[in-house]
Amino acid sequence: MSVSCHCYNCNANYPTSSFYLSSNNNDKQNLILQICKGIFEAIQNENTIAEISCSMSHRQIRNTNEVEECINEEFSQLIRNNVLRKEISSYSIFNTWRIRFKWNEFNNDSLIKNLLKISKEWYDPFTNYLQKINNQKSNKWFYEQNGENAILNNLKNLLPGFKYLVEYSWNSYHYNNYCYGDFVFASDSGIFIVVTVNARDGRRFQALKYKNKASENFEGKYVAILVATYNHDEDDSEKATLEFIDDNDEIIMQNLKGIYNNSFLQRCYNNRIETNSLQRYDNNRIETNSLQRYDNNRIGTLVREEQIEDQVAKVAVGIAAAAAVAGVGYLAYKAASNKTVRKEASELATEVIARVGFGLAYSFIKELEEEKKRERK
Repeated sequence: MSVSCHCYNCNANYPTSSFYLSSNNNDKQNLILQICKGIFEAIQNENTIAEISCSMSHRQIRNTNEVEECINEEFSQLIRNNVLRKEISSYSIFNTWRIRFKWNEFNNDSLIKNLLKISKEWYDPFTNYLQKINNQKSNKWFYEQNGENAILNNLKNLLPGFKYLVEYSWNSYHYNNYCYGDFVFASDSGIFIVVTVNARDGRRFQALKYKNKASENFEGKYVAILVATYNHDEDDSEKATLEFIDDNDEIIMQNLKGIYNNSFLQRCYNNRIETNSLQRYDNNRIETNSLQRYDNNRIGTLVREEQIEDQVAKVAVGIAAAAAVAGVGYLAYKAASNKTVRKEASELATEVIARVGFGLAYSFIKELEEEKKRERK
């Protein structure tokens, strides 16, 4: 592993969905993250000048023009607004450049916000690695503390954006209910924070000592390391306090918190839009289905009405035909002189009357007789 390079491939042996980014742009990722790291360290030390020596070990960036082009592209807003001023010169060492940045202290806030956004974009391949470490450390902590997560949860609530637990050391004495130790958390922007918990004496010294240890353990994997102390009271959580060793660390933390909160609100807003869209889709689908069912029912009703009308018409025609047959049978019966013929006509008339009803057949026969009388006259 090359500690002089800050690209993902040189510092983390873990697969990532953004592998194409780090593999094709190792020198560019290294350059951008080292610039962010150098400027953050200068701000933490209350300086307004940062000198960064950067070697392009992957030989993807080969000359000063390419170095300047990369810087102008990624830090364009800061340079265009005169927040950052740069000077670039090459060393006699092959593929190594010295970049010098200057800025005004009054622009620290704007500078920090932009650096956090830039580092978040280029630090992204490391997040899978951090998640892997977080899972290991969180499970270990949970097992060691018998499922008690009060301190860890309190710290995460106080440190929005620092969602990865990457290291800790912890001591507890049950006989006097006293515990102390150190935690290291990381964020998606590559900003780490060391939190020293319940240090009775020399809190600043202990916190800075653990920061040095963390910087060695995570060399090449961080952009900046902040330091804070935390006093935890198990009997009264409201008395717990988080204090930063340096004011500029707190400023960086507040800006990171603002970016995290905005990102969180944006995710909530996007989820709300998505939920509303799905709800509208469901409502439209329900309404469409209701209209479809209404149309189907209406069509079914019309079909049934037509079928009923057809059946009624058929029945009417059948009754008229039957009545006619009955009338003809009766007349045939009256006119027949042969007993056999009269018997068959009688049987036919009886059958027809049974089918269509005596009243209808009788009325029709009466009409036939009246018509016959009129013809005789």
